[in-house]
Amino acid sequence: MGQTGGSSQTPGFLWLARVSSTANQSCGPVREAMPCFRFRSLPGGQERRGRAWAGQAAFLQLAIAARTMAAAPTVLLPELRSLLAAGRARLVDVRSREEAAAGTIPGALNIPASELESALQMEPAAFQALYSAEKPKLEDDNLIFFCQIGKRGLQATQLAQRLGYRGARNYAGAYREWFQKGG
Repeated sequence: MGQTGGSSQTPGFLWLARVSSTANQSCGPVREAMPCFRFRSLPGGQERRGRAWAGQAAFLQLAIAARTMAAAPTVLLPELRSLLAAGRARLVDVRSREEAAAGTIPGALNIPASELESALQMEPAAFQALYSAEKPKLEDDNLIFFCQIGKRGLQATQLAQRLGYRGARNYAGAYREWFQKGG
């Protein structure tokens, strides 16, 4: 049985785990359409078992996805403006070359999302030759990824974090907000 949402260190968050088939016995008669889950409401740790209807399961999956998205460090427009003015941000536009050619945030390096993983794993000299820019360092602060509306930027931030880039952040407003609010 694995944890699929929340943790004991997250007060007030619903902890949800699918109960193994042998443990399903304690939920009563098992039907395929209604898998058995164990719910624990924190704090307090009271636990109950029960059936999750399809709508409940979909809602819980959405809640877990939203929590995962929120887990990536983000930067909002006012902070981004401040970081850029101080020269303390490195921007990476993960949109396609065509999208970036139509407009981007000044100073951003365009590395399409489809190339990002290989780019971040390149040797520094190869990166410099391909992108005409210095490769970000694992310890760089404020390595900020963005796209058009936020999804690819978030995925890029999560990828960079998995590759060891500790200062990776997502500009949540993305290029759309930058453009609409005049940078």
